[in-house]
Amino acid sequence: MKETYHSLKDFELSYGTNAIERANDFQQYINQLNDFGCKSYWITSHTGIGATMTIEGFDEPVSAFISNDYLGMSQREETKQAGIEAIKKYGTGACAAQVIGGYLDIHQQLEHEIASFVGQEDAILFSSGFGANAGILRALLGKNDIALIDPYIHTSAMAGLKGTNVKRIGHNDLEYMEKALKESKDQYQTKLVIIDGVYSQDGDLSLLPEIISLCKAHGAMLMLDDAHGIGVMGTNGRGTAEHYNCLGQVDIITGTFSKSFGCVGGFAAASKKVIQYLKYYADSNVFSAAPTPQVTASILKALEIIKKEPGIRARLWENTNYLRNRLTEEGFDIGKSVSPIFPILIRDNKKVYEIAKMLQEKGIFTIGIVYPAVRTKEARLRVSVLATHERHQLDALIHALNEINKEINFKI
Repeated sequence: MKETYHSLKDFELSYGTNAIERANDFQQYINQLNDFGCKSYWITSHTGIGATMTIEGFDEPVSAFISNDYLGMSQREETKQAGIEAIKKYGTGACAAQVIGGYLDIHQQLEHEIASFVGQEDAILFSSGFGANAGILRALLGKNDIALIDPYIHTSAMAGLKGTNVKRIGHNDLEYMEKALKESKDQYQTKLVIIDGVYSQDGDLSLLPEIISLCKAHGAMLMLDDAHGIGVMGTNGRGTAEHYNCLGQVDIITGTFSKSFGCVGGFAAASKKVIQYLKYYADSNVFSAAPTPQVTASILKALEIIKKEPGIRARLWENTNYLRNRLTEEGFDIGKSVSPIFPILIRDNKKVYEIAKMLQEKGIFTIGIVYPAVRTKEARLRVSVLATHERHQLDALIHALNEINKEINFKI
């Protein structure tokens, strides 16, 4: 009898039972994870999240490739101290939405500085990156509008599109995008193209210059989610727009402070008039408490360091290029990655968990990405490289993958 393999897709709202029954049946998926013998999700860490971590089930630290703290800002003494000083001055929280009094002077300072950094006129802050994307899209798009989206945009953007029309475009498919823009001419009040700068699963880039040209030619706005690009891409780390020499040519740039800034929160940057509108209509800002003083001050310090110390980003790219060359030379399939995000393609859901388990046993912590996050034939290990990784950690990852490949063949 064929073994039944469960995925998260099996127990979604479409499952056909009530919430209690669905939650009970979901135990089948948890049991399956337990049978793999490797805890893959909701792993407790006893240290900060970075290049080295101490996680449950291990007495010794492991080399970790799961963090998006690309520049190591979460562990910098300067960012920690800035947060401590902010707590002393302002307390532990703003305890009100920004619109009704929770708007600190350092919130305003961060708005101005992040807007300038990404080449926009103004910005609005959110308590999460998810809230930034979802909130601004709910405010800007309704039943008479349309979003034309790359299929690999983040779930947070999809959450903001439930009340509007949506047209999916093939990934970086310029021909199909142009066709869709032409077909939507004069049918909608607002046409908004939504793309990522750096795509979080494949590590490839959007075709930003060409997409900008198409949007201008067909009267569409463009939103760029640059969560994984800001701090990483471009000569000065100003993001994917700087990488392509397109600063100031995108209508809306969104991002998160949980990656290169080593904190939490999100923002949207656009024209002054658009930001002014969002400050009254973006529900995830208007009806949410303001970012904490500590987070805001630590982000400001991280931004200052990013501007003043380009050597940190240079170290990130040294590590990135080294690992890319080694993985390619050794015959591992990393797709089209050109960023510090590496998909090591396994193409089999069960093998992904087996390999992740074997890596953990060798003191290396990676995460398996399987269906429905990606298609089954695209199941992979997701590896994030940081500036704080040491060369020996990268070599250890390569060595471990080669050893595992002798038992479970997964190379190209």
